Formats: sequence, C-alpha cells, structure tokens
Amino acid sequence: MPDSTSKPNSHPEEKILANYFEELPGIVWRIDVVSNEITFLNKHAASPEGERIRAVLQNPQIPQEVIVPEDREQFRYSHQLIRSRRRTACSFRVRTETGRIKWYKLMGMPDPAHPRCSLGILLNISNHAETIMKATGSPQLSDKIDMVDQPVLLVRFIDRTVHLANQKARQLLSYDDNTLSQLTLQDLLRDNPDTDLYQVYEGLIFSDHWNGDLLVTDALGRSHLCAARIQAISRQEDNLLWITLSHHNNCTACKGVPVRGNETVAPRFSGASMRRCASVKTLLKTLLRALPEKSPTNALLLSRIFIDENIVSVTGVGTPFDKDPEDFAHPYEGSIAESILRFNQPNHVVAETSKSIKAIDWALFIPRGIRSYFAQPFYTDKGLTYVLIFCSTEPDSYDPDSEAPLKGVHQEFIANLERCLAKKR
Repeated sequence: MPDSTSKPNSHPEEKILANYFEELPGIVWRIDVVSNEITFLNKHAASPEGERIRAVLQNPQIPQEVIVPEDREQFRYSHQLIRSRRRTACSFRVRTETGRIKWYKLMGMPDPAHPRCSLGILLNISNHAETIMKATGSPQLSDKIDMVDQPVLLVRFIDRTVHLANQKARQLLSYDDNTLSQLTLQDLLRDNPDTDLYQVYEGLIFSDHWNGDLLVTDALGRSHLCAARIQAISRQEDNLLWITLSHHNNCTACKGVPVRGNETVAPRFSGASMRRCASVKTLLKTLLRALPEKSPTNALLLSRIFIDENIVSVTGVGTPFDKDPEDFAHPYEGSIAESILRFNQPNHVVAETSKSIKAIDWALFIPRGIRSYFAQPFYTDKGLTYVLIFCSTEPDSYDPDSEAPLKGVHQEFIANLERCLAKKR
C-alpha cells in the first residue's frame, strides 16, 4: 500500500489516479524537492522487493552500496535531474543480498500538478534485460546506448572521433551514421569557448567524469544547448567517453521563427494610471491594459526572486491566472530566473511550451494553457530582483530578436512596483 507516512490530504487527485497507479508494475513515487520528502503512491512500494529497492531513492548511502560501480554515476546524475525537477530516465544494475544482479529503470518528470515536486516510477526490468542477453550474449555497447532515452554519443578518447551514437542523438544532430562517425568531439563542441572545453578535459583527467552545460552543433550548423554528462569508460581495450545529453528545448536553435515585433504601448495609455495603483495586482492589471487592442498577450506574470531562500514569488493577472493566489511560491531551482542567470540571457523567450522540458513550464504555464511567453529580467543593487513575463495562449507570439513588449513603460512600472511593495512591508 502507499507509504503510511504520506499526508493523506496533501494530494487529493491521488484518489482518482490510485487505480491506475496500482496497475503499474513498479514503484510510483513523488518527491517534494523543497521539503525533501518522498511519497510512494502504490502498493508495489510495500512489497518485499519494493521495501528493499525503494531505499535507493531515500538514503543517499544505499546506491553506493547496492548499485554496481559502473552504473553509480549514471544513477547519481539521473537522481540529480529529478531533484532539479527535470525529465530523466536511466537503467542501472543492483547486486542483491544473495549476489544476484537485477536490472532497474528509473524514470522521472516534473509533476505538472505540483510545482514543488517530481513524479516518476522505478521498474524492475531484469526479465527484459535477460531476454536480450540470452538472445545476443552480453549486450553490445550499441544495444546499451539504444536502451537510454536521452541522446548518447560514444567518443574514442585517443583521437576524439565518434565511435557510436544512439537513435536519439542522431535525431537531435540530424546526422546519418556514416557522417557522424567521421566527426570529432571538437566538431560537435566547436561553439563552446576553449576555456569551457579545458574544464571538461581537466574534469575527465582528475575524476573520470564531468557534468555541465555545453553547446552541441548539429548538421545544419545550429548550436543546441544541452546539459551534458561525460564519463570515461573502458571496453575491449578501447578507452571511450560516454556522453549523455539532456536537451534544453528553449535553446537558440529551437526557438520559434520570429513572427512579429513585440508590442509597444497603446496610444490611449497614460503612465498616470500606474501611479494611482495601490497593490501589485492592480498595477499588473493596469499594465495589461497598456497593450494594444490586438495584442497576443493574454496574461502577465511577475516573479520576485529570492535566490538565498530558493524561492520565486509569483503573482499573475489575466484569465489564465484568475484563480491563482497572489505571491504563490515556486522553487528558484528550475525557474526562468535561474535560466536567465545561468546563461546570462538578456531575456528568455519560449516559442512553444509543449516542446519544453523545463520544470516551470510544466508546473506553471502548460496547465493554464500558456503556449508562448517573453520573460524580461530587472536588476537592482541586490542582483536579479524581478522577472516580468508576457504570456500568450498562442504559440510563436513573441519575437526573440526584438525589444521586450511595452519597453517604453518598464522604468515607470518598476518605480511603481517598488512603491506598492513598500506599502506591504
């Protein structure tokens, strides 16, 4: 049965999904990344096998003890993505108390209903893995990487040429097998600064693995921003680099084609109307009315940034956010603000949220029908303090290469925002 320590009323929709969860042949779990709590959502977690294996998700020491050494780094990286509310999947082997090897698959995603949580399943795939090994002997590297749900490249360490790539990698990079095998790691990573590549090689020399963000160039010359995990492995006397990529769908190469300049202030709008506002919500509604009549913007969202507390406090206006409370808290980790700072972006534009793998898009925008948005950061002497987000229920509504919507009133908006906030203190 579900974990008896879970709070029965904290997620009422689980009553609706309970029958579905019970049919799944694995441990269904939810992790609250803010309170660091895990809840098990089906009876499989309470089975004898479930009691033993679920500990790998709870106790950080257990993976070091039971997961075979070659798979620990892959599991750790996948678990780190879960804690960051990002999509991930990995397969790993566990040595049981009797010495047997069992195969498991861990899959996770941002919980679309709960912005603090990741949701996923832990499956025993031993029968599947054993069937493959009986049919083909010990699985070849090409079989192993095709079992991974993310793009994977194997690169020869000696000359940095591509040895193998799985189907996901070929799709991302638009190369066929023959062309890909003629490329070097330098060809694929040519749009990264030399200092970044030096850090990659330094990490591999001293610790056999490296994690971080890299630009990966495809066959059309487009640079895709990816979270990369690079691990040194040995196979049949070959020294290889196993490179797993987690693609950021909002990278420059994947932005929508610019369709229009962004909106300027409607002629009828007067800045004096903002000076009469007494609350943040009223101020945002006034700014929304400043948009021209045929504007694609349906809603505005203000995010106040508190990095030290790992919180962004969100207030929205417009039909998609009518039922949401003021100052609703989301984790800073995985937020738009974090992306802006991490990648030093002047703004952050998403052309189609349904293509996104960003946690905040699935938690905040997609459930409310927001298809595209333009996020404009504002800085004070404390650093990044506010992000103003123009939201549309239509895709491709904002031009990433144009100035921000309503730029002409931004300065006056911020002055009145700080005046309204001062009244609340």
